[in-house]
Amino acid sequence: MRRADSELPESGLCRLASLEARDLAVIGPRASRLASRLRAGLPRFVSGTHALALADQAVVSGASFLAIVMIGRWTDPGELGAYAIAISLLVSALAIQEALISLPYAIRWRRPPETAAEHAGSALTHSALLSGLAVVFLAATALGLSAHGAAPSVVTMTWTLTAVLPFALLREFGRRFAFARLHLAQALILDAAAAAIQLAALLWLGWTGRLSAVTACAALGGACGLTALVWLYLARADFAIRPSQAPATIKQSWGLGKWLFAGQIIMQAQIYAPYWLLLAVAGAAATGVYSACMSVVAFANPLIMGFSNILTPKAVLAWKEGGGARLRRQAIQDALALGAVTALFCAAVLLAGEDLVRLLYHGKEYEGHGATLTVLALALLAAAVGMPATNALASMERPRAIVWAGSIGALLTTVLVWRLMAEWGLLGAAYGVLVGNIAGSVGRWAAFLALVPRSLGDARN
Repeated sequence: MRRADSELPESGLCRLASLEARDLAVIGPRASRLASRLRAGLPRFVSGTHALALADQAVVSGASFLAIVMIGRWTDPGELGAYAIAISLLVSALAIQEALISLPYAIRWRRPPETAAEHAGSALTHSALLSGLAVVFLAATALGLSAHGAAPSVVTMTWTLTAVLPFALLREFGRRFAFARLHLAQALILDAAAAAIQLAALLWLGWTGRLSAVTACAALGGACGLTALVWLYLARADFAIRPSQAPATIKQSWGLGKWLFAGQIIMQAQIYAPYWLLLAVAGAAATGVYSACMSVVAFANPLIMGFSNILTPKAVLAWKEGGGARLRRQAIQDALALGAVTALFCAAVLLAGEDLVRLLYHGKEYEGHGATLTVLALALLAAAVGMPATNALASMERPRAIVWAGSIGALLTTVLVWRLMAEWGLLGAAYGVLVGNIAGSVGRWAAFLALVPRSLGDARN
């Protein structure tokens, strides 16, 4: 299920290749020549598709990080917390679209009897229907909040999200459409243009004193709208809209995507439950401080998300070529490698995380949260170690196991954040996230190791 789009650094891959070459040279000249060809191909491997994917993820993550920093520096923690809640809702909607529309399209777009243009048109139609449903839901929510006397700022933010969400969904559909067809340069151009417009708008709003959670969301919506509409106009020849096919293709997408959808919902709930609980219990200011801490931990996201992009192809290859035994070895090796990289990042957060927060965010509210940063970094490590098991289960077409294991982690996260936050504040919330991530990863690994032996016989038949 994934989400992000990059590769390991070239230097790390070359070091691995060098180690392999020295080992293989002992076996014989033939193996040594094979390793030499591998080293010669690595620059082309890294400089092509994977380099574009890394650049795209760096643009997306960098724009998100800079937006949070700008809001944190030019507004107060309350505005930053409100913005974080709004973004959590947007991201959840994007995850729903990915599970129900983008992933099924990426898997089936080449299959007959539909032409590629007709399949693309069906996916675009599904995205438009989802946008319409989301707009109706948010508009009804805004009217309900207004009728029950909710705070004007909350009502205004809800109306803003109602206007922004369709453009955010269209922009995300465009980039996922490009990824499905391996047009990564197109995705990079789309994301870079949206990031440039968004950051320029935020800079102007902050410089003129107009920056707030509402105007920041409006800037994001404007950036997504401008770039997505231009993309859709330029790519219009790729889509053939056939309204009569919509019911059948929706049924097909639902059959494939319903478990992916459930997994996405659970994952998003686990990630954003601390934000919602903090807002309900401790207020928007505490939510803003937590968001600032998470923005520092998120420095590792481009690397981890990039690494995750190669997990699924490697798992699929191992499963097809070597069955359960090879898939088990591959998943364990990936977990060790990803764990080692993330552990180094945790050490960096322990040493310099608090200083980085103080540098990026002004105000006493952001000081003294070094322990919280360390615990959140360890929570990231726990989640990263579980990713290879998730990808291995997906390669075996066992999404239900992913859903049940994720449910355990999400439930524990919600309960523990609620209980521990009341006693220890932000640090307690961070410990709740850590325990929930550990439980989710242990559950995924237990499910994977239990299912591999039973699936091995099926794979050989």
